Order: sequence, then structure tokens, then C-alpha cells
Amino acid sequence: MIRQTHIRHILVLFFVFIVGHSSAQSNADSLLRVLHSGKPDVTTYTALIWVYVFNQPDSAIYFGNRALAESKRTGVDSLLGGIYNRMGVAYDIKSIPDSALYFYGLALADAKKTGSLKTEGGALNNIGLIYWNIGELEKAIDYYIQAAEKFEKIGNRLGLGNTYNNIGLILSEDGQIEKSRRYYNQALKIRLEIGHKSGVAATYLNVSHLFALAKNNNVDSAVYYVQKAIPLYQEENDLYGLARAYRHLADTYKVSKRFNESLEYLQKALSIQLKLGNSEGYASTYYNISDVYHYLDDFKNELSYLDTAEMYALQNSDLSLLWKVYRTKARAFGRSGRHSEAYPYWIKYDNLKDSLVNAERSFQVEELETQYRTAQKDAEIADKKVALAEAKLKLGNRTKWIAGLLGGLISFLLFGFALFQVYRRKAQAEKDAAIIVERERGLVAMIEATEEERKRIAKDLHDGIVQTLTGLSLRLQKGFSMIKDVSEEQKERYNESKAMLDDSIAEVRNISHQMMPRALSDLGLIPALDDMLNKSLGSTEIVYEFEHHRMEGERFPENVEISLYRICQELVNNIIKHSQAKAVSVQLLKTKSHLVLVVEDNGKGFKFDSAESRNGIGLMNISSRAKAINGEVNYQPSPKQGTVATIRIPLP
Repeated sequence: MIRQTHIRHILVLFFVFIVGHSSAQSNADSLLRVLHSGKPDVTTYTALIWVYVFNQPDSAIYFGNRALAESKRTGVDSLLGGIYNRMGVAYDIKSIPDSALYFYGLALADAKKTGSLKTEGGALNNIGLIYWNIGELEKAIDYYIQAAEKFEKIGNRLGLGNTYNNIGLILSEDGQIEKSRRYYNQALKIRLEIGHKSGVAATYLNVSHLFALAKNNNVDSAVYYVQKAIPLYQEENDLYGLARAYRHLADTYKVSKRFNESLEYLQKALSIQLKLGNSEGYASTYYNISDVYHYLDDFKNELSYLDTAEMYALQNSDLSLLWKVYRTKARAFGRSGRHSEAYPYWIKYDNLKDSLVNAERSFQVEELETQYRTAQKDAEIADKKVALAEAKLKLGNRTKWIAGLLGGLISFLLFGFALFQVYRRKAQAEKDAAIIVERERGLVAMIEATEEERKRIAKDLHDGIVQTLTGLSLRLQKGFSMIKDVSEEQKERYNESKAMLDDSIAEVRNISHQMMPRALSDLGLIPALDDMLNKSLGSTEIVYEFEHHRMEGERFPENVEISLYRICQELVNNIIKHSQAKAVSVQLLKTKSHLVLVVEDNGKGFKFDSAESRNGIGLMNISSRAKAINGEVNYQPSPKQGTVATIRIPLP
């Protein structure tokens, strides 16, 4: 039976927004030509968000930030609601719900401010989707009902159809099949009336899932509705929907053991995903094709597709898929008697278990299902041997007693061994946790001690040496002014000495400010970052911008401000020294739960996973400071070139 979590993964983001993706994709080339012409505007950037949002959400976020910056620069704010909504979609696809809710909230606030009920309904619809994703179904339905009220008020039947469709999806996941079917029928009626072909196709696909989920597993009905959806996707040139339909049809055929047909539609889905460049999608499809070849007893093709799935899973850092590939490869080699080749994959599979608790649970369920199927087969064999077993029953009584006693003893020993293993793992986990806590305390103490020493030295330099040198400069100036009949040579020497002394004062004062910027302690993080960027980059040829999204005057805990300042300072120094960048963008934003710093450059970039980079003093300092305040650091390549560094710090 097709698993519900798999169905949700396929459907959850299809109608997250009111406008279809296919229309934005169709004019992608013309938008990119405008972008490369050097004359993009807010409208171009906003459209490009939607072009990339489903396939390359990081690029969509990049264009969203550019759209916000351009809107702020030009004062054009009529598109802000749409920009916020689309950036929320991008973060939703990246599975970052707090950021998605933040941008949907901004879209909702902008819609209420401008009186745009359409945008307000779309934002409510999308917020409902977030709560659905995180399992708060009652909240999700509440937001969907609010969205439906907005759409009904303005006669937006497209939005109303989408909302009914989403409510049907939630009820389907909750196991309320008949209620789900009623909402799907309402959505289908509206979508047929307004000629919303891609929406009709999506609802057909959802109805097909209901039949696939049914207890009697109505395969014929499931296939019928998918086949009704496919030509509509083809007419709309909706390649994403078409690939989804092919995948579902292949899964349905596989459940009914029609493996050749399943393979045919998996190949069709794969062809589309390769064309779209959807690496996560086609990595999973390669794995599913290998599974069909397993049922066809074609070891060569099974292994070939597993190799390809493994390659893309490694490229995408998809540990869940990689875990399944390792397990399946080990079993495939084991079935073919190539145990020496199976062993390394069992080791790789075992090493991933600690970081994939959910995957381990899925595997346990799968193992139980396998045991159940094996037990059924054993029962069938046992039935065929009943006659022979009855004939040997008398002779086997003594053996049964002995076997029973031995079995009980073995069970007792196994139970004791299992308890011992549980106790040992628990003790090891407690020990590891204590070591981690102690390391973190040591790291925090070291950083705090370092900052305190910086403060002390900075104060001593500023209040001691700087003041003394300044007094000496004044005394030298006063004493020289009292000397009469000074020669030109003496004046020149005096001026040189005075200049050297003033330079020394300025240098010591600068060192004092670098060790503990006065702007950071007196004014806060934003003025301090602004001052640091001006001093570091203002005298270079690097163009920079600093955005902080309405956070002027906000203060944060001292350790958070100091750590973020030092991290940003280290990143900027690395850019100046190594990146050969021409432009730098620094953004600071606050969500409900996190403070986020993003530093982006257009330089030559670097290899994030290389040993040289990981062991570099600069990156180690950044990582240590972030860990000390429970933060995380992520490096990604910029959409064009260079590097995007993202630091997320949880707020108290």
C-alpha cells in the first residue's frame, strides 16, 4: 500500500500559492534576458522568484532579497505583498517553517494595510499549509477557513478551489476519507467551472490517492483518475505536475505487481525531472526504478540504478535516501551471494543510523512487514506439511520438551543481553552528553575570558597610553611655542616629531577600538557593524551594502552582539584577503525565534568541505563563536559566483 507520508511529500507544495508555476516558467528566458541586460526592476526580480521557487529555492530567495532591496531603493512598494508571499514559499520548500511563517506574516500585514483581500487570502492559505506541515491540523484548517471567507467575499473562485483542495488533503492525511472526498468534489466543481486545468488535474491526482489509500486498494479507480490528470498536465505544459502524475501511476502499478508498466512510467517521470534539473526528484526516481528491477529479478539493472541514486544522494547530501541505497545494495549483493561486496554497504548503512532516527524507525516497520510476510509463507508451507508433522508427533514429544527448555533459556539469555545493551548505550549516551556539556562550558568560558581581556586591554590602551601620549603631545607643542628664535631646520624636525607622535596616538586608539569597539558597547550591534564595514571596506574598491530590516535601536544580549560582530568581522577580513570580490552584501534580520546574519560576496568562492578550509583558523573561530551561543553556520555557493555565509542564532 502506498504510504501516506510519501503522498504528502508529493502533494504538499503543489498549490501553496494562487498563481500557477507553469505561467512563470514559460517566460523565464525573457526575464533572464532583462536581468542580464543590466536594467532589472522590482517586477523582474519578483517574477524570477516564482521561476526558481520550486526547483532552486535558494536562487528564489536570492532574487527575493534583490527585489526587496530594489523596492526600498526606488520606493516602489506595490509588489511587497507578492514578494513576501513568494519568499515564504521558498523557505517552505526548504523546510524552514519559522522563516516561511515570518514572510507570510509580512505578506498578511501588507495585505491588510493595502486592503488586498486576494493577497490576504493567499497568505492565510499559505500559513495554513505551514501548520499542516508541522502537524497542527486544527490550526491549519482554521487558517484555510479564514482564507475561504476572503476568497468568497471577493468572488475569487480560483483561490476558493485551491483552499477546498487543501482542506481535502488535510482530511485525507487524518484518515477522514469520505470528508476529504466531499471537499475534493467541491474543489473539482469550481475548477471545472472556471476552466482551471492544472487545478482540475491536481484534484484528479488527489482523488486517485484516496483510492490508493483505501482499505480495498482500488487500483483500477486510482489508475483511472491519474490518467484523467495526465492529458491536462500535458495541455498546460506543467512538467512538474506531469512528473508527479507519472510517479504516482508507477507506484500504483507497482502495488498491483504490474512491474513493466510501473517501469515505463518511472522512466517517463525521470526524463522530465532530468530536463527540469530537479536533482532531488530524479535521485529518488533512480532508486524507485532499481526497486522495480529488483522485483523483475534483474540484478544488473537494479545495481546500475542504485549506483546512480547513490551518486546523486551524495551530491545532494540526502542522507535519508543514501541510507536506503546502502541498505538495498547490501541486500542485493547478499542475495546474489557476493557477501564480501555487501559487507562495506552494511557498515556504511550502520554508520548512518545514529543521524537518521526516523529512517531507522521506517526500517524497523519494514522489517516487521517482511517478518509478517515471511510468517505467512511459513504458515502456507506448514499447512502442506501437516500430515507429515502429525505422523512424527509422538516421536517428537521429548525433542519438543528439550527444545522448549533450550528456547526458554536462550530467550532469557537474549533478554538479559538486550537489557545489558540498553543499559550500556544509556550509560554511554549520558557520558557523551556530559562530555559535550563540559566542552561547551569550556568554549563559552574561553570566549568570555578572551572578550574580557580584550575589554581590559582596550580600556588600558585608551585610558592609559593614549591619554599619556596625548598629554605628551600637548606639552611638546606648548614647550616648543615658548622657544624663541627657532630655525627652519628645528621647526622641520619638530613638525616631523609631532607628526610621528600623532600617528602613534591614532594607531594606539585604532587598536583599542578594534579590540572592543565603543560603538558596540554604547550604541549596539547595528551601528557597530555599520562602522566596521565602513572602516574595513570603505577605503577599498569593494562595493558593499548593509541591510538590517527595521531593527534600528534594538539591543540583544551582550554575548550575542559581541559574537555576531566578531563573526562578521572575520568573514569580511576573509573576503578582503582571499575572495577577490568586487561586491559584498551584509544582511541582518530577526525572526520570531532567531537572529540571522547573511554575508554574501561575488568572489571566487572556496571548497567548504575540504580539510584545509575546515581546519583554517578563521573558519574555526567563526564556528566556535557560533557554537558558544547555540548558533549554527552554513556556507553555500552564491547563485552566480562567490559565497553566501548564513549564521542563525536562537533568541532567548
